[in-house]
Amino acid sequence: MNIQNFVKQKFQNINSTQPYSSKKSFQKAVQVCVLGGHTPLGRFTSFLLKQNPVLSLLRIQGEKGVDEMGMELNSIDTKCKVKTFEGNEGVPNSMKSADIVLILGAKNLNEDTSLADRVLEEGKRVYDIAKECSKFSPRALIIVAVPPVSVFTPVVTEVFRQTDWYHPGRIVGSAALAQIKANTLLARNQDMDPHICTVPIVGGPDIDVALPLFSRAIPVELSDRDAQPLLAQFRGVRADEFPDKKAFVENFKENAPMSEAFALNNMINRIGRGICGDDKAYYNCFARTNVLRSACKYLVTTLQFSRGGVVHNYGLPQLTALESDLMQRAALQIKDREQIAKDFINYVEVGRDDPPPFKVKEIAKTKLLQQTFIRG
Repeated sequence: MNIQNFVKQKFQNINSTQPYSSKKSFQKAVQVCVLGGHTPLGRFTSFLLKQNPVLSLLRIQGEKGVDEMGMELNSIDTKCKVKTFEGNEGVPNSMKSADIVLILGAKNLNEDTSLADRVLEEGKRVYDIAKECSKFSPRALIIVAVPPVSVFTPVVTEVFRQTDWYHPGRIVGSAALAQIKANTLLARNQDMDPHICTVPIVGGPDIDVALPLFSRAIPVELSDRDAQPLLAQFRGVRADEFPDKKAFVENFKENAPMSEAFALNNMINRIGRGICGDDKAYYNCFARTNVLRSACKYLVTTLQFSRGGVVHNYGLPQLTALESDLMQRAALQIKDREQIAKDFINYVEVGRDDPPPFKVKEIAKTKLLQQTFIRG
């Protein structure tokens, strides 16, 4: 056999065997886009993602100052490269070819800002970003981390449902802050390292609707009696007033950018490992599900991630009496926020000048409370 026939046969063998290989082909790294990188949370998150071994390219979009931040981050000696896109006109280019798109809040609002005001302040930007994602990164996995996540995740989902690229497993809401807060509370209570503690989260992604399952925590499980003080501390109320009393303020956002950045980095690391082929990539996220079809359409559960996004939803585990009661209350609140998301989308698309229904309801509630206070 001469050299030409040998090379020809070798080339044919390679082409004939590759398409029928049973070995799965996964990528070795992921590209992540951070929208809102100019905020404190965006800066801390970008700093941690630059050192994440799963990332090969980090795209940061934000207002003035992100270019200088990108130059500084590129001086860190890691394999991940950083590209920056300044201004709103850079949003489309920043998300092209991204595997994961992280949407962060862009405005520094006070913690006591009401839900309706927060939705009106951030909502139009989130709606526009969702439109851009459906055009320039329709196959990317989108992480919504704009509080209240329980409202904006349905907003992004409804925008994608109007297109041909909707996939419920590619849009998730971040419950990362609730996750790390529950892990830390358990670790401090048991005098352990928070790194080895894992508390499953169900319910909603925001602190006031999230439900940590301390009865199924690892490595120490707690009874309802022992878990009640931790749940009260998690919600921000006194132990003797829990669970009848809600939080002192509507705690849709806690001003803890460093803690949330650490949690978001862990979440993206886990999802990125799933995209790269890790069959043990699990994380608690807020996603559309039919677990509680009659109560609410979205819920925080344990999800498994792979190349196409969410590949398995583990649903709700068996709950204790206290957890079951709190779960019912959280489901009703989540359902109300799903309606807020629908009202907001209708408000934006119709272009009305009058306040949306959820804002009108909040104004009426505030007036009623003021009248009750004066009479008392």
